[in-house]
Amino acid sequence: MQSKPRTTLITLALSLAAAGSVLAIADPDNLGQWEKPTKIGPDQEVPGFLVNLGPTGARAILKESSFVVKHVFAGSPADGQLRIDDEITAANGKAFGKHTFGKFYGMQPGAGYEGPIMDLGEAIENSEGKDGALTLDVVRGGKPDKVKIKLEAIGRFSDSFPKRCPKSREIAARAMNYLLQRPGERCGIVHEKGLLGLAMLAQGEMKEAETLAMKWNTPPGGKEWTWHPSYQAIFLAEYFLQTGDQRVLPTLEENCKRLYLSQVTEPELYKDAMHGGQPQAKNFLKGGNGHGARCAGYGTMAITTLMAMLSWELAEDCGIQIENFNRDLAYGCIHTHTHESGYMGYRFATGAYTPVGRQGLNIIVHKVANRPGTDDYLGRVINGMVASKTRLNDGHGDNALAWGWALLGIQLSGNDTAIRGLFDYNKAFINMARTHDGAFVIQPGRNLAEKAYYMSPRIHPTAAMVLALGTDRPRLRIQGVRETPES
Repeated sequence: MQSKPRTTLITLALSLAAAGSVLAIADPDNLGQWEKPTKIGPDQEVPGFLVNLGPTGARAILKESSFVVKHVFAGSPADGQLRIDDEITAANGKAFGKHTFGKFYGMQPGAGYEGPIMDLGEAIENSEGKDGALTLDVVRGGKPDKVKIKLEAIGRFSDSFPKRCPKSREIAARAMNYLLQRPGERCGIVHEKGLLGLAMLAQGEMKEAETLAMKWNTPPGGKEWTWHPSYQAIFLAEYFLQTGDQRVLPTLEENCKRLYLSQVTEPELYKDAMHGGQPQAKNFLKGGNGHGARCAGYGTMAITTLMAMLSWELAEDCGIQIENFNRDLAYGCIHTHTHESGYMGYRFATGAYTPVGRQGLNIIVHKVANRPGTDDYLGRVINGMVASKTRLNDGHGDNALAWGWALLGIQLSGNDTAIRGLFDYNKAFINMARTHDGAFVIQPGRNLAEKAYYMSPRIHPTAAMVLALGTDRPRLRIQGVRETPES
């Protein structure tokens, strides 16, 4: 296999410039979800889908320039310090800026989470980098007051984080420990299971990875959505490349064949396709993979196509023969329907929802494949990804899809400017998503169809962040490893 030339550094001045409005939560009422709790894990005791206030252990409603506390976990740093209905207006002496609400589905970058979310996340970083003392200005019973919360002084993120960063390593290790100690919280959705298995492999937890691989070593049913054979194939391929365990190869090979069935090889076959009473022929893109196992539903999607492509590339590394006809069609589809700016829509070059998960996964696919002649294309995707750095939490159905693939993918870009652009902007967000007991939890976002908090509030995002932050000692192909590492 030819060695891929190092990606040329791209000028990112325009994409790094501040632009647009700030819209981190769909609306002030959070679509009515402030008072709609999840039924999974320790968050069942939280009265609704609230903003997690980092490792303080508090959850709150977001207002324009403040947070209103609605839950405090027993035994957390905020326990006994913050009270229900305390309104937090400043941290470490700095008043919170203003936040603007609204959904955001367009192509333009610039919409971020400036305001209370970013301000508190930065204050947490400053406090943890000193003695751990976090001072909050609150309004309690109509009167101003100050509250001091003692966080653990685990240090700051390094200038090169997550690489060469003790804080990143420590957070990833604690997150992995949480995943191993809380099997009862796993709800079993395929996104969660796939990233959990990859996190185990990435952290060298081979006994647990083998247990999962053997339990998951049967191809999914013929009617399962494309996600099922894709996530299973990606995990089993990485597992085989770590262990050489040939027991998983028949399942891996069968899943690759299943993914051929969800690909549109001839759009004319779907000229009469309908979904929800609407004609869908234009949404069946040649070479794309659909939602359903046999491309049922409403057409092809960029992320399911990329998942299939990654499955095929990893399976080939395991010695399984892949049909070049199908693979080449998929690359043609993805390249054709990426906007010239590097934006990747839900189905088209233009479209809805966050692009960063698709962009990150796209980088991973191309780096694993090592196909010649793709440097210019990847340069556009990387550039577009940094332009979309404000949209990490704008997932469709599951925000953790964007967290994991985006933060992992940008690290494979080889572009230090791009890596810093994405990670440095989202440092405060990462701090805010951390829980007091070592996990990460889904945060409210701008998508009207966001369901992650009610499907896998902690396990999926925690596994995603183990992969994103635990990259100092990479073990996986999707982390850039070209040869099988020693155990």
